[in-house]
Amino acid sequence: MERLETAITRMLGIRYPIVAAPMFLVSNRPLLEAVARAGAIGLIPTLNFRDHAGYRRFLEDWPAGLPFGVNLILRHNPRLEEDLEATVEHRVPLVVTSLGDPTPVVESVHAYGGKVWCDVVNLKHARKAAAAGADALVAVASGAGGHAGAVSPLVLAPWLRRETGLPVLVAGGVSTGEQMLAGLALGDGVYVGTRFIATRESGASEEYKRALLAASPADVVYTPEVTGVAANFLRDSLERLGQDGARPWKDVWSAGHGVALINDLPPAGELVARLVAGYRRAKAALP
Repeated sequence: MERLETAITRMLGIRYPIVAAPMFLVSNRPLLEAVARAGAIGLIPTLNFRDHAGYRRFLEDWPAGLPFGVNLILRHNPRLEEDLEATVEHRVPLVVTSLGDPTPVVESVHAYGGKVWCDVVNLKHARKAAAAGADALVAVASGAGGHAGAVSPLVLAPWLRRETGLPVLVAGGVSTGEQMLAGLALGDGVYVGTRFIATRESGASEEYKRALLAASPADVVYTPEVTGVAANFLRDSLERLGQDGARPWKDVWSAGHGVALINDLPPAGELVARLVAGYRRAKAALP
């Protein structure tokens, strides 16, 4: 299938401007490999590995030449220094930072030619990331799964791109090719989380995946109750909070408003192809 060229595809040398977002305890090697082989790129949080040694093994075993990226949490992360050291040593092509000052990461990753993107939810954070030397911004808008902002993606992405001059990825509710078309009208790529949870390769439990299929946006709650920072979670899973033995990081399930348009569990590579085909049909159908 023909390439879709944007600032993001040129930056990373990938075929399509589709990014499988890094999702805690969900993103895994099978998901990232399937997405990459389909022409897109996936990310994994370094903290998805039980310890630093596990992260190093992942890097050592990753197929040469296959695009991928990692997510580094910058705040309250006791492994940050050693995980960054391994990231630099293995020359990870893409690093996305969250929750903190990205300057040291930008300096370290740029030294070997890698790219750094920053999660942002508003213009203040976007300007700080731009000043630090970020290569692109992830506009985490209202309706995104997990930690999300409160500004509509229709506004946040083009606003940040205009104000900073950086490429911007649209995050918040993207599940279909039609939404991908809208995202590329507003920004330079789409950052897709919840839709990739509902794929065969993702590390989510079958119960979690079935809950996504059954959910609507009315079942998604935006609350700081779980982590102290406002985020979107499935309402039914929030009921586990406070129960004996409940583990918020595992038993409370992140989800975005994109659940409205999720009704099956395809292989991740098929989903990439479906997004691209849907994008092309939607573009051709425009008046």
